[in-house]
Amino acid sequence: MEIVLYIAAAALIIYFIARLISFFLNRKHKCIKLQPKLPGTGYRLIYSDQKQIDKRQDSVVYGTVLKCEKLDISGKPDYIYRHKSGELMPVELKSGEIGEASEPYLGDLMQLASYFAIVEEYFGEKPPSGLIIYKDYMFRIQNTARLKRILRSILGEMRDMLRHGEANPAASFVKCKNCICNGTVCEFTD
Repeated sequence: MEIVLYIAAAALIIYFIARLISFFLNRKHKCIKLQPKLPGTGYRLIYSDQKQIDKRQDSVVYGTVLKCEKLDISGKPDYIYRHKSGELMPVELKSGEIGEASEPYLGDLMQLASYFAIVEEYFGEKPPSGLIIYKDYMFRIQNTARLKRILRSILGEMRDMLRHGEANPAASFVKCKNCICNGTVCEFTD
């Protein structure tokens, strides 16, 4: 009889631990939706993807492609700022609007996650957060281990697709309606 109680108690504990893990894995990304603006007081620009000809500052790196050898990715964040406390902040500007969405688009989020990894390797410092700025709103995104795991997973899927020439997109009207691949290279059509 005692062994049955121990097994039942262990099963209950395992169930609650699994629910707790599931809760933390499935919660939304740590982001805050704000009115759009570039970092101001306390921040100074240290990198810009544009080759500024007329307003160059000697302390700013312009137009250099930054690399992360660890993940075999490279890119040019729109801006990187350094706060007076020393923290780095990559900033990605988007030409479109986000509307009432509570989170940035996944592709934009993964682009910023890539910049987190690139900035960390290039400067040797982990940026605690970054900004994705749309025309109508911006998001302050926390640089979390979960975000990095998702990035690695997506990079793995992309590399598998390149190796094997096949992909299994999770197509839906909402995700695919404005995609340039809709009705061309992708089977999904609205």
